[in-house]
Amino acid sequence: MKYYSDHKRSNENNQQLYRALIITLCGNVFLAVIKSLAAKYSGSSAVTADAYNSISDVLYSVMLVIGLLIAVRPADISHPQGHRRFEPLVGLVISISMAWAGYQAVADSIDKIIHGTRAFEFGLPSLVLLCSAIIKALMYWLINRISRKINSPTLSTAAIDNLMDTITSFTAIVGIIAARFFYPLADPIAGILVSIWIFRAAFKALKENLDFLTGAGAKAAEREDFQKIIASVPGVINVHQIFTEYVGTKLLLDIHINVDGKLTLYEVHAIESEIESRLTENPEVERAYIHIEPPEFD
Repeated sequence: MKYYSDHKRSNENNQQLYRALIITLCGNVFLAVIKSLAAKYSGSSAVTADAYNSISDVLYSVMLVIGLLIAVRPADISHPQGHRRFEPLVGLVISISMAWAGYQAVADSIDKIIHGTRAFEFGLPSLVLLCSAIIKALMYWLINRISRKINSPTLSTAAIDNLMDTITSFTAIVGIIAARFFYPLADPIAGILVSIWIFRAAFKALKENLDFLTGAGAKAAEREDFQKIIASVPGVINVHQIFTEYVGTKLLLDIHINVDGKLTLYEVHAIESEIESRLTENPEVERAYIHIEPPEFD
C-alpha cells in the first residue's frame, strides 16, 4: 500500500538549484562585508545605506536557502504529494522584501526633495557602488538563467530582486553625479522613478506567488492546449471537463473524458496512461487525474 508519492525531482535540477542558492548566499554575504567595511572607513552615507540593503539581502538569502531546501525534499507521510508549496511561500517573502525596498527608495527620495541632496563622495564609495552594481548584474544573469532552465518561479523572483539592486545602484550613481553637475533634484527624481519600477516588479511577483499559494488555474491558452493533447489520444471520443489548479508552482489537472463503453479495462487503462504521459511532458504539469466515462455520461 502506498501512502505518498514516489515522484522525485531530477538530480540535475537539484544541482542547478543548489548552485543558484550558493551564488545568491555567497554573493550577498560578500557584498554586505565589503560595503560595511567601505562604509566604516569612508563615512559615506550612500555606501552605509547600500550596506544595510545588502545585510537585508543576506537575511532573505538565508530564508531562500532554507525554504527551497525544504521545497525539494521528496514526499513523505506528512506531505504525501511533496513539499513544493514551500517554494511560492519563499517567493512571497522575497516579493514583500522588494516592496519594502521600493518604499525605502521613494521615502529617501522625498526626504532629499524636502531637505536637499548631499554631495556625492567620489573615490572608494563610488567604486564600491559600481562594483556592487556589476556583481548584482552578474548574479541576475546567472540566477535568471538557472531559473529558466529548471522552471523555478521563486528563483525568477530572486533574479528580479538582483536586477532591481543593479538598477538602483547605477541610478544612484548617475543621479547623484547629475545632481552635482547639472540639476540638484536629479538624484531624488531618479530615485522615485526607480521606486516605481520596483513597486511594479514587486506587485507582479507578489501576484504570481499568491496565485500559486491560493490554487489559481491555468491560462485559457494552456487549457486549450491540454484539450488538444487529450483529444489527440486514440480512443478518446470527447473531453468534457478540464479543471486546473496550481499546487505549489506546478499544475494539477482533473480530466473527464468519454471512451467507447465496450473497451476492456486494459484498453481503457492504456488510454489513461497515454493521456497522463503526454500531459506531464509539459514542465508546468506535475499530476493529471483522468476520470473515464462511457459516451452517454458527462
